[in-house]
Amino acid sequence: MLLILMAEISKLVQLENNCHFYLPITFLFMIHKLFLVLIPFLAFVLNAQETNLTEVNSKAVETEESSALPSDFFAGALADAQAGEDELGTQRLVEVKSSDLTPSLSLSSSFKYVNNPEKNSVKSRKRDGTVLDLSLMFMLGLGEYGIGDDIISTPSLMLMHMRTYNDNVKDYGSEMQLYDVDVQIAGLSIPFVLPDDYTLTVGSTYVRPLSFRDDYKQLSFSNTPSISLSKIVPLENGDIISVATGISYTISKGDTLEESLSSAGLPDELISSIVTAAATSASPFDLQNGTTHNASISYIKTLTDKLTITPSFNYSKMYYDKGSNDGREDTTYIAGITASYTITDWLNLTTLANFTSKETNGDLSPEFKDVASGFTIAVNHSF
Repeated sequence: MLLILMAEISKLVQLENNCHFYLPITFLFMIHKLFLVLIPFLAFVLNAQETNLTEVNSKAVETEESSALPSDFFAGALADAQAGEDELGTQRLVEVKSSDLTPSLSLSSSFKYVNNPEKNSVKSRKRDGTVLDLSLMFMLGLGEYGIGDDIISTPSLMLMHMRTYNDNVKDYGSEMQLYDVDVQIAGLSIPFVLPDDYTLTVGSTYVRPLSFRDDYKQLSFSNTPSISLSKIVPLENGDIISVATGISYTISKGDTLEESLSSAGLPDELISSIVTAAATSASPFDLQNGTTHNASISYIKTLTDKLTITPSFNYSKMYYDKGSNDGREDTTYIAGITASYTITDWLNLTTLANFTSKETNGDLSPEFKDVASGFTIAVNHSF
């Protein structure tokens, strides 16, 4: 059939060459002859295809019946992939267990007695004072994610605004208003719950103190990335021991020496005489940069369904590395105890008592000891 088609096309080409003065007639004649040749050829091809298709389908049926895999093996592949596993039991590296956002809000107020309100060891220091803290905190859970078979991550975002009033009973007039401050905090925390009750937490905290009595002047700001490892040890009597250790680095920025002196109201002539190259180098704007290592242990004792008592001990050491603080080391110890009582699902009352001791080898920050005690009442709501 193919040879006949080629012969007919050759005759048509020769005919066109001989009849080039009658192109319209020649064109119609060519179309007519081609249809007479192509129709039988197409019929032959279609019949052959139908025969081949029947044979292929027959072989496919035989293959399907003898195959080790069921015909619907791949039917739910996408659904299995979204669920984290396929029929062979292969799990994806990261599995989204929950993508729900879980916001919560907490409003709290604490009132404390402190026996060293100025936090120094000078003999003429003020003794005995009071501190009132007001804080509003917003937490946002960012979902739950599985990593492999044994690790779960539950990242969260925290925003907080806290205001501190010192000497609320006015034992010292208005002198302690110098220490009144607003603190704005934003933090991102990414905990990884590991096997055997370990938790590895990576995060970063941004802190911005403001002087609300001085037109909300920003005093400084710092960003502190951190990493910590904690472990919970359940005891047979139902109590829990929690231990943790971590390391962080503080990246700070504050007023330059000239800005600090200017805000104190000193005349320009005096400021110019003080702000020398050596003085500026000793007091850079990032004077509070440094690495901190901390470790803590706490014992959680549940007395009733609503009452929990927690004694704790915390150790931290900061190594400064900028300006006149370079080489300075501050070591802080805090021993304390808290008692927390759940009044309702949304209302909590906590009493506390802490002893703080700070040691340093630097000259810009004094050593001190302080005892604080008081209570905190908090209102919590989850959306």
